[in-house]
Amino acid sequence: MITKRVALVGKPEVGKTTIKKVIFEGEDPNELVLFPLEATIGIKYSVHEFMDMKISLLDTPGQSLPILLQDEEKQIASFENTGAIIYIFDYPTWITDSQDIIDDIQTLYKINKKHDFGSKIVLFLHKVDLLIDKKIGSRLDLIGKQINKQLDLPEDFPIYFTSLHPNLIYTIYNAISDTFSNFSEDSSKLKEIIKKTIKHSSKTICFVSNREGNLIIQSSSPDFDTTTLYYLYEKIYQFSKTPEQPLSNNKFINAGSKLLCMIIEDIGKFHPSFKNLLFFSETLKENDLNEFINEIEKELGQIYN
Repeated sequence: MITKRVALVGKPEVGKTTIKKVIFEGEDPNELVLFPLEATIGIKYSVHEFMDMKISLLDTPGQSLPILLQDEEKQIASFENTGAIIYIFDYPTWITDSQDIIDDIQTLYKINKKHDFGSKIVLFLHKVDLLIDKKIGSRLDLIGKQINKQLDLPEDFPIYFTSLHPNLIYTIYNAISDTFSNFSEDSSKLKEIIKKTIKHSSKTICFVSNREGNLIIQSSSPDFDTTTLYYLYEKIYQFSKTPEQPLSNNKFINAGSKLLCMIIEDIGKFHPSFKNLLFFSETLKENDLNEFINEIEKELGQIYN
């Protein structure tokens, strides 16, 4: 079993340790709201199993972030041989001091390039539940574009919008799972199969969940309306908690202003890390999506049987 190092960095009180406690230690997020954690002192290490690998997680103290961004020795100790650096910032701080956050991310990019760490930089914009808006998907899509525009770097970074609020908690599980699954050989194989299968489709998205009900793969056609994602996340989360109840009584599901055709197939027979394959489409019908599933299952059968 391979081991990958992942570093959590960010300013104080943005939620790094709380996220770790909820996702990996099973803490109740509502309890942590009532009884906030003390500030992290020193780098904390922990090891967690995920799919076909182990994740060595580094939780860095927010108070020491300015030092970390300046001290080369600490940078090497924290980021060398690290598969991903997850920079966590929260919505209130972004609104009040976005330039400070932009400076941090640009500095991380330069550090990564200077020392040739080869780490994947991933951004979590946390506490999006504070953005009270019925059009949350559209608003967050716009914020994501603004962030990458302000960064003005040679590459765009993945941005996940996360929350521990009960209605949005699936977002943080998805962000963690999707980030970690990039290091999984099994997940990478399946992702390539899905991308190849849907590359000529329109306004279609595919998810794969694991046995814990968390999404480990998300792949869509370029023209898919990403503002519907938060409606889909909530529906999928509800389904994962009550699997005996279908996502819908028919083959369609409401996602905000969109009506999407949907289909679900259990692919756990191919690999214990996989569970449900879920397709949603604005343009394709049930028969079309069934053909996709047949193609994917045929390739999985060639790999794992």
